[in-house]
Amino acid sequence: MWQRYLQETARDRITFLSVAVDTNPERARPYAAGYPFTTVVDSTGVLGRIFGFDVIPNGVLIDERGVIRHLHLGGFDIRRPEVAERVTALLEADFATGAPPPFTQEPLDVETFRLELIDRPDDPGLLVALGDALVRAGDNVEAERVFRRAGDLDPSDWSSPFAVGTILEGWGDSAGALDWWRRALARDPANFTIRKQIWRTEHPERFSPEIDFAWQKEQLAREGYRA
Repeated sequence: MWQRYLQETARDRITFLSVAVDTNPERARPYAAGYPFTTVVDSTGVLGRIFGFDVIPNGVLIDERGVIRHLHLGGFDIRRPEVAERVTALLEADFATGAPPPFTQEPLDVETFRLELIDRPDDPGLLVALGDALVRAGDNVEAERVFRRAGDLDPSDWSSPFAVGTILEGWGDSAGALDWWRRALARDPANFTIRKQIWRTEHPERFSPEIDFAWQKEQLAREGYRA
């Protein structure tokens, strides 16, 4: 993919150097053959020690004066639109007259799941994992979109619509949250956790200042609950 990018987009604007991390330099040779860029081998993990990474692929963009302008750890794949946009912006930047464009890399777990989704974009399990990572990173806006897509791809998955409801509740949208929790419950009617979350929102007086366990038992009977 980098070969295509170099030929079709970057052309003469960038020099690409590939670094294979392997204790045996000969193992990298078959993978490097035939590509229009140089590949060197880091057999002692020097780059990992310098930049503090223990995953690949990574990208280091250096200007003509040898100044590092961007470091991307994990998930550095030109097939990812956001990576292509960053590389293009850096190629177009005039470092002599202004500051480089600011980029903030996402957490490593988010980067890793995005990279895996390139080859498996319709894998609901990977999408759920990405959604969870986005929530941990504080990006609930994209997490909600990811969970919706995961739920569409796997109609048996209750956790994705439940997660959407939880995000909506955090935004103060109780009606929207209840709608998504009911969708989750329809997928897994025996799931007491979902049912209890619905009750807590519809009947907060049954949970504070004390939990009304007798009411819960009656409510289960009214709803025809079967474990």
